[in-house]
Amino acid sequence: VIVWIVVDFYITDLIPLIRYYRNQVLNILIESFTSPVFTLGSKGFSILDIMFLVGLTIAMWKGVGYFIKIFRTKIIGLTGAEQSVQDTISFLVQYGLIFLGILIILQLWGVDVSSLAIIASVLGVGIGFGLQNIANNFMSGIILIFERPIQVGDFIQVGNLEGIVKRIGLRSTYITTLDKISLIVPNSRFLENEVLNWSHNNPISRVKVPIGVAYGSEIRLVRKAILEVAKSHPEVLLHPSPQLWFQEFGDSSLNFDLLVWIREPQKKSKLKSELNYRIEVSLRKYGIEIPFPQRDLHLKSPEIEQMIQTWIQKNTTQSAELYYPDSFVHKLERKISDLELDEEDNLTVSTINNIDSEILNNIDIDTLIQEMRGSHGVAIKDRRHRWGIYPKCFVGSEAVKWLMRTQNLNLQEAISIGQLLINRGLIHHVLDRHDFKNEYLFYSFYEEE
Repeated sequence: VIVWIVVDFYITDLIPLIRYYRNQVLNILIESFTSPVFTLGSKGFSILDIMFLVGLTIAMWKGVGYFIKIFRTKIIGLTGAEQSVQDTISFLVQYGLIFLGILIILQLWGVDVSSLAIIASVLGVGIGFGLQNIANNFMSGIILIFERPIQVGDFIQVGNLEGIVKRIGLRSTYITTLDKISLIVPNSRFLENEVLNWSHNNPISRVKVPIGVAYGSEIRLVRKAILEVAKSHPEVLLHPSPQLWFQEFGDSSLNFDLLVWIREPQKKSKLKSELNYRIEVSLRKYGIEIPFPQRDLHLKSPEIEQMIQTWIQKNTTQSAELYYPDSFVHKLERKISDLELDEEDNLTVSTINNIDSEILNNIDIDTLIQEMRGSHGVAIKDRRHRWGIYPKCFVGSEAVKWLMRTQNLNLQEAISIGQLLINRGLIHHVLDRHDFKNEYLFYSFYEEE
């Protein structure tokens, strides 16, 4: 292209008439691009000035974007902050630098920035009225991200909405309900309304299961039957331990409340259903009756009692007894017994999937915890990672080696024992982000906190 332009200039320069018109056209173009199109303050701006200003602004924008990428990976990423916090800081820094860069470019270009103050104030008032809801949600998003009343992964309830927080943006928050429906909730709603956060600080939550048994039931057996079910469920924590409270003498039943603690509050409805299934089987196993509301009608009239007795005598026929061979009775009883066993087997969930039952029977959880925390146990001390200090914690890989050495376990069994301690609410990852793993991850005992 440059070669053709040079050739064109050379050819047109040879012919005087064409050279004259060429120079006229060039003068018009130069004057069009260099003449002021508008003035701002005391300085006029031409098309060439505007093009150069736009180019310089685009270059500044690209430079800021490149700096933000380095800022996120090399600086903010090392702090270990949550992704939403990193995104917000990067957003504020990026647009702050862009705003500052535009002011510097205008100053270098000779534009009096103070002359723009009146225009900016008028536009600010108009935009403020028109976008006040967006601005409200934007500021609410910043408050949520830095004050962190809710975090990604929390199980929350806002009004009638209940679900898990998936992402916190600057304008809205994304929630997934238990029905797997995605909800986009404006951030201002979390600050203007009451929010029930089941996972705030500590995700451990209590679940209450009401139970009623018939009058005349032996309380000791009721307590044993119900607590056996609670302690055998794999999702019920052993610390705090399940409790059974005797609430009241009801109209038709003795009313109890089973209180259990779980680590994942979003599973409370499912857990309550499973416990009800198991409690029904356990109460039937111990011969404890579950009552239903009933009313007794007492008739005091002698005439009515005489009429009823006479009617009963006339309409009552002697029941015929059927004869069954002993072999048939024996088979029937065996079928019923097998059916009851099948029901119990279907409702029984193994507390540990990867550990052989013989190994589990040989391990006392309470004794194991005491040994792990003892002088010859795992190394429990304050540890540092990146910018954070985590007090009184131990390393997962070191705990696995200790379990393998002291309990005579293989690698998979040792990891499963560690996961059992997490499931039962005895230990946890210091940030509650990982299950028990044979890696350089920090875990701590709840009793140490």
